[in-house]
Amino acid sequence: MRKGVVLLIVIIILVFMGTVLLLFTDVSNKIIFQTNRAFLEAAEQNMISSGIAWAKHNIEKGNIKETENEIQLDTAGIGVRDAQLAVTIEKISHKQAQLTVNTSCSLSGQSLKHTRKYQITLKH
Repeated sequence: MRKGVVLLIVIIILVFMGTVLLLFTDVSNKIIFQTNRAFLEAAEQNMISSGIAWAKHNIEKGNIKETENEIQLDTAGIGVRDAQLAVTIEKISHKQAQLTVNTSCSLSGQSLKHTRKYQITLKH
């Protein structure tokens, strides 16, 4: 009789532990997904800021004129293997420039890809 009760208690504890482990696994998977998403969003914002800063610097120095061609920029320092950044300078006026920034990055099955237009003020 005593061995049967102990065995029943052990089985109940094992079922409880299995349930808790499944719950922890689900929660940790959600945390990993959200962390990867936040990392991708931060990397994308970094690329956008870098693209705008690069364009502004090169326009003000006279190194680049308006063009319809995309200019691919190096993304090795971003920390995301599949990151891509392209800038198109669409229009340059006396005090402003219009440009389009294309970003693409992916990590662990998640991807972000955006095309955004920006208007920047120049120092001229």
